[in-house]
Amino acid sequence: MKALVIFNPTAGLKSKIDVEGIVRHKLSNLGYGVNLLYLNRYFEDEIDKLDLNSLALLLAVGGDGTVKVATRTIIEKKLDCPLAIIPYGSANVIAIAAGLPLNIKNALKLIDEPIKTMPIDVGLVNKKNYFVVGLSIGYVSKVVIGASQHLKNRLGFFGYLFTFIFNKIKIRKIKFEIKTKNRTFWIKGNSLIIFNALNYYGLKVKKSISFSDGIFNLYVFTSKTFLSILEAFLLMIFVHQPPRYVLALDNNYFKIILKRLTNSCQLDGDYIKLPKIIEVELLPKALKIVVKK
Repeated sequence: MKALVIFNPTAGLKSKIDVEGIVRHKLSNLGYGVNLLYLNRYFEDEIDKLDLNSLALLLAVGGDGTVKVATRTIIEKKLDCPLAIIPYGSANVIAIAAGLPLNIKNALKLIDEPIKTMPIDVGLVNKKNYFVVGLSIGYVSKVVIGASQHLKNRLGFFGYLFTFIFNKIKIRKIKFEIKTKNRTFWIKGNSLIIFNALNYYGLKVKKSISFSDGIFNLYVFTSKTFLSILEAFLLMIFVHQPPRYVLALDNNYFKIILKRLTNSCQLDGDYIKLPKIIEVELLPKALKIVVKK
């Protein structure tokens, strides 16, 4: 059996443990032949040299960026193998949303036979960039992007929460034109968020947002103050119907047209530069991930 490990040794919370050694030892004990690639500037050249035929397992050891690279690798190279997410990042948004262990050794226990997998939907932006959890534009996105690496390294996901509560980012409105396959909406809002899944440490919105339901959930927040944004999130968590100042749409395809370019876009917690026309499509059950038994 062959396993490929995509490893980002610079990701995430500071640790003195030998992560690479632990992963190699675990895979060897399970009978896998191991190829390990570091996620660095040589990665693309190195992976093109590998024979990935009959690959049995791919492991992403790192943060959310590493998981996205592994997702792209599986989809674009048409690999028929599951993805095991071994969280070694600062926020680990994807692992949290999937309900996976955040401890490395516990996450590695999931690859013991028999492996349990779950097919999940994947988002594709402008035919190029993949996401697993979500995309956002505007105020909320600036909060995510603005969370310092120092805070994320010390607090993980709670670094984002700390930044959200204590940030001094000015709330500005953006003009969004939103197209689905059969309707068009024009709206001004401070934030646009598209969720593929949502679950932070068990915290979920009242409405079901699933990895594998074949639907994106889009929200535009039109409120003008921080307190009203906070209120909207709380109402979404505890009440099925979003408040009046939140536009909610469900679809498997969105085209978002911005009047002006913005530097406030993020995918799964990472900043991304996007054009004024943003096409978001859903790839149904395009990825199999290893989950808890």
